[in-house]
Amino acid sequence: MTTETQTSTTRERLADLLLQHEEVSRALVLPATGTAPGTTAFVVPAGDADSAGRAGAEEQVEDWQQLYDRLYEDAEPGPWGDNFVGWNSSYDRRPIDRDEMRQWQSRTVERIRDLRPRRVLEIGAGSGLLLSRLARDCVSYWATDLSPVAVDDLARHVADDPALADWVTLRAQPADRVYGLPTGYFDTVVINSVVQLFPSGDYLTTVVNRALTLLTPGGHVFLGDIRDPRSLSCLHTTVAVGRPTARDAAYVLRTARRTRAREEELFVHPDYFARLAHSHPELAGADLRLKRGDYHNELSRHRYDVVLHKTGDDRFTAVADCAELRWGSDAEDTGELVERMRGAELPVRVTGIPNARLAGEFAACRALEAGAGLERARELLAHPERSDAVDPHTLDLLAERAGLHVALTPAQGDPACFEAVFTDAGAHTDPGDGMGAGAPALTGTYRPEQLADEPGSGSLTEIPAAVHRAEAFAARVHDWLRERLPDDELPTAVVPVGTLPPLPEGSH
Repeated sequence: MTTETQTSTTRERLADLLLQHEEVSRALVLPATGTAPGTTAFVVPAGDADSAGRAGAEEQVEDWQQLYDRLYEDAEPGPWGDNFVGWNSSYDRRPIDRDEMRQWQSRTVERIRDLRPRRVLEIGAGSGLLLSRLARDCVSYWATDLSPVAVDDLARHVADDPALADWVTLRAQPADRVYGLPTGYFDTVVINSVVQLFPSGDYLTTVVNRALTLLTPGGHVFLGDIRDPRSLSCLHTTVAVGRPTARDAAYVLRTARRTRAREEELFVHPDYFARLAHSHPELAGADLRLKRGDYHNELSRHRYDVVLHKTGDDRFTAVADCAELRWGSDAEDTGELVERMRGAELPVRVTGIPNARLAGEFAACRALEAGAGLERARELLAHPERSDAVDPHTLDLLAERAGLHVALTPAQGDPACFEAVFTDAGAHTDPGDGMGAGAPALTGTYRPEQLADEPGSGSLTEIPAAVHRAEAFAARVHDWLRERLPDDELPTAVVPVGTLPPLPEGSH
């Protein structure tokens, strides 16, 4: 009969053995969670375990700073607010079409103006793509950036414009630093196309929490260009399909897995924001939207925008539980759908709409995974054979012409689809401050499959390269143990962690 004391001693011996591994600095072995048999070994990598993985958050942020300092120093001079240096396509590594970038810029500005910003903080202002378009409509505009080179360049442009010089304030500091910024002052915090550079999901949570302290009650945090992990493998597979060196399906899938594992940017599942809004006491809700516009590139296909509403304003329309129609059964024609919405009791949500921006990519990827050849994948990429797919921009335009407002949001569970939430555009009244009525302020546009009590980052945020390094480290440690222990003494899992978890209550 095995006693708890004997089991505890066995775990301690395993932890002592783990400490003999040159890549392990600390170890703790605990019983597997729940009713599962076996043990889980938590290990903290040694400082020199992996040169690519040992950098902490501050070091990674410094790396990004140096990169962008060089980028802005080497950039050719051009009109302020029209500098798209560094915006290269993942598909061919060439600069993204300038007209598409200008549309991306104008649509982002429109989305922020819908929030009726007057006192703005922009975190990560870069070359001024947004500041140059928004600041003149505000009474105060503060902008920070990680790169001192970028801030110096912004300062020169602001100084040259008397209309801005008196109410634009610039600072060089990282996104998680709020020293010198006025608390409870801003009505809008803008963090656009910056989150992907954050070193972890915990860092993102810290930035959001600190941004909320700077907002007035009822203010907003706009987070733009969030990279969606659910379509990441599809993106890399599509890139591999398009390479001239692609030989066959096996090569494409192997290349896609390898390039995905090298991604050093942060990806955030839409559920992260829904859960954060659900559990955070200072948040009234979240509004997730697809990128607007008629351009088809990786920005419109694989990224989304988020608005987090701070508590203190009751002028939000909650749409999480509104009436639903299912695309393909309740509705299958966009024109008829919009006409139907004219006389409907709004809001109404339409679910399961195949996204024409992504139809070809997902058709090709799924065909390859099912065993199809490379040529078939290329055919589907060009002609996805999905007659029911809808371009989100088309639905946006039809609703606008009908005098309706439609919020297009990522679909629950299926990144190849989206949902459309129709609301009455006239229901949002003009408060009379000269800025117009704007768009309805919504919460619950995106609905997660399950809401957790705690937001956390967990598997909802990831840097694929860091995950790959951690998995490789865990595999090395497990293989090392296998050479020294019988199978029945091996841990069920080896879990790399930054700090050891606390001991369960009553354990020793």
